[in-house]
Amino acid sequence: MSAGKKGQAALEYMLVVGVIGIMILPAAYMFFRYSQGSAQQIDAAQLDKLGRELVSTAERVYYQGAPSRTVLEARMPQGVEDIQFIGEWGTGSQMLIIKARSGEVDTEFPYPSLVNINGSFNASMNQPSRGAGIKKISIEAYETPTGANGQSTPFVHVNFGGRCPPSVVHDFDTSGAYDASDGAFFSGCCTNSAGHPKFRPSRTWQGGWFNTTGDFSGNPYASCINADYDGDCDVDEADRQQFCTATGLQCAPIPGC
Repeated sequence: MSAGKKGQAALEYMLVVGVIGIMILPAAYMFFRYSQGSAQQIDAAQLDKLGRELVSTAERVYYQGAPSRTVLEARMPQGVEDIQFIGEWGTGSQMLIIKARSGEVDTEFPYPSLVNINGSFNASMNQPSRGAGIKKISIEAYETPTGANGQSTPFVHVNFGGRCPPSVVHDFDTSGAYDASDGAFFSGCCTNSAGHPKFRPSRTWQGGWFNTTGDFSGNPYASCINADYDGDCDVDEADRQQFCTATGLQCAPIPGC
């Protein structure tokens, strides 16, 4: 084959490759965009399913009355940034709001409810429960303590961390060190929990239960959820031993713990 024919063949080959590339690249781009859009649609559908199931289950448990409870197992998709209940109790205008981000867009998914709902969305101070994955959502009916008028208010509590999520927190006052103040806090939780396990069936809500904001100086119940390391709904000797081992503190037995 002459040099001229070889050059022509090479040119024709390059032209064919170029044409094929021009055809493939747009198709690949369209496939990528389609796949990305499909994934976002699937996440949105899963989130919508979660919101509807959560509200309908909460309403069912509410009407069954305290101490009814159940666990809803559902998948949390990626991109969830915030979960909250808004609205005033007794007005029939409660709303579950799930805020999610897809790409650069924030979207709110609203789910109305006619019943009183309260919620905790952290398994512990350091474990946000809105992360993607399978969630065991505890839904339980309670009543507030009887007021001066002799009446109590029924409501449902929703906890995304499970009914008694095992804690991983040891530095209770977030001082950056394990010290006597953490030991004193744990002792208080252990003593206050005796006879009043935090999450066992009860018709009356104990003030501060499920509050995971790390309120170190307030009601002992407000962050004692972070002292239940084995997730048995109580703060007891087993938790004390785990706390002492994990922190290296010298812990004497606590009377009543």
